[in-house]
Amino acid sequence: LKTGSVSKELLSDSQCFFGTVAPAASTQKHDNIYMAIGGMGSTVAPPQGVARLNVQSKVMDAWMPESHEFCGEPMFAPKDGASNTDDGYLLTLMFNGKTEQSDLLIFESQSVATGPIARIPIGLGIPHGLHGCFTTADEATWSFDEIQRRAKLADKMESRGNLWNEVKSDFSGLGLRFDDMEEYFGDSFLS
Repeated sequence: LKTGSVSKELLSDSQCFFGTVAPAASTQKHDNIYMAIGGMGSTVAPPQGVARLNVQSKVMDAWMPESHEFCGEPMFAPKDGASNTDDGYLLTLMFNGKTEQSDLLIFESQSVATGPIARIPIGLGIPHGLHGCFTTADEATWSFDEIQRRAKLADKMESRGNLWNEVKSDFSGLGLRFDDMEEYFGDSFLS
């Protein structure tokens, strides 16, 4: 940005989807991009495999599942005590078109082509294209009680969905009143 100019360059002819970098490299100069890729090279195809593209060498390290299996957006999870920014794992959901079931796949981020190091059956089909992210942040590690509280709030909001356009007072658009707030949002709502 010192020069005030921007340039663009084609890094790959492959169909690439959901490109991401390691979180520690976000907004920084980085060496690798992690992505889902189509199974037909440069021909338009749905996301099927996963890959790591080195932006310096333009070498793609890719893994492709069976023709009836489709991987979604890869999520980067850094290793504890990582030796560099790209030392971690790639997590992706894979939908099996024959069984209509999904698996969670885990790859070593620096050797994607060797295939998943773990394949965990989810026990149900998760729609292809579901987006997500990995975080170690405290706000994502809710207690059972917090999950129950949030589920109760979501149920209440859904059950009062016919009131969303009702105009009264408070939070009536959501079917909630001030007397509900402390119950659902806790003491912090009023402080």
